[in-house]
Amino acid sequence: MSGLTDLKATPSDPVRIYRAPWVFPAIGPAIADGAVAVCKDRILAAGEAQEVVERFGGPGVRLWDHEDTALLPGAVNAHTHLDFSGLSFKKPERSPGFARWVLSVFEAKGALSPSNRLEAQNKGRAEAAASGTIWLGNVVNPPVDGMSGVGGVPYECRFVELLGFSTKNLEENLSALHDVDTLPWALAAHSLYGTSWEVIRQAKDWTRARGRPFSIHAAEHREEMQFVRLGAGFCRDLLFSLGRWDPAWRPSGLSPVKTLEALGVLDPRTLLVHMVHVDAEDWDIAARRGASVCFCPRSNRWIEGTLPKIEEAVRRGISCALGTDSRASNEDLNLFREAAAVLDAYHGLEPAAVLRMMTLGGARALGLDRTWGYLGPKAGTPFLAVPVTGHPASENELAEAIIRQGALGRVAWIGGEISC
Repeated sequence: MSGLTDLKATPSDPVRIYRAPWVFPAIGPAIADGAVAVCKDRILAAGEAQEVVERFGGPGVRLWDHEDTALLPGAVNAHTHLDFSGLSFKKPERSPGFARWVLSVFEAKGALSPSNRLEAQNKGRAEAAASGTIWLGNVVNPPVDGMSGVGGVPYECRFVELLGFSTKNLEENLSALHDVDTLPWALAAHSLYGTSWEVIRQAKDWTRARGRPFSIHAAEHREEMQFVRLGAGFCRDLLFSLGRWDPAWRPSGLSPVKTLEALGVLDPRTLLVHMVHVDAEDWDIAARRGASVCFCPRSNRWIEGTLPKIEEAVRRGISCALGTDSRASNEDLNLFREAAAVLDAYHGLEPAAVLRMMTLGGARALGLDRTWGYLGPKAGTPFLAVPVTGHPASENELAEAIIRQGALGRVAWIGGEISC
């Protein structure tokens, strides 16, 4: 077990120890009969209960026993659009395809006023917090008054979404955001068909210089593939209809991933979202460049009826995260349900790996893994308690039990100000 942090307990801030039959720290194997020691808003240690109690127990220490429970980090939803959290689209019996779907989203978005968007974002935050999410990668387009401050759980990594295929200057996209350098905003280029390639380069340079994450939808649907390779199809027609076509633009003749590599934007601070239409060479590029990938399989199935090859990313050691995308293409913002859908669709994936995707993997994707996504020294609080009955025989059995219980909404926050 790792040593103490520099936090010091006082009578007003005593050490608190949470003991449970299982602790899933995410940075190491699951711990049977484990415990987590906390002081103030930071974790001191996570390990075997006897060792934690012997080391941190004593006068003034507060001890909680959680029977039939597993302790684990809060979930990190690496990609969502809270603006659409007020929508109640019904899941289609048949996937509409990207063209029909995006036109319906344009119609819905056009009806959202700034107050509607703020209301939707607050609704989404409440839903995420209630279902066990501690951090959100929230894509915002455009920023609106009333959301510049930092709120409580769930915390947010806010990505300003950059749109404008005919726009050549990043500053034009950021002109409405006067405090972009004083607040921890990140940038998200929408896509290779929604954002000019020059702005994509500039946005990556901007985030790279400030040590902030950069996100982009990549290889999400067939129309994107046709456009990037050939410059044809629905995406081209859509840009013409919106008056955003750039007559000087030429297709790369490559896949989206190879195009992003050619633009010089792939590195460990780049988050590639969706990655559905990807071949072996693309996966190798993502692995070599150290980019993270956020999978949103329920959204992909909703829109196009396809699923990403998550096993290919896991096999190559790519850092993987999960996201719910938005209520425009998903039934909820419960990341445990996203993970359960992964278990149902990918029988070759280990449940423990999936649980790490939605905790440590999401934290890594957002650049938060020094403090979030795990249980251990210097990690933040609160964290989760999930009921687990019986006696799981392995870490994978435990992880699946946690995911299934979380999918049913059976989660509770402990260890912090919103302890239940």
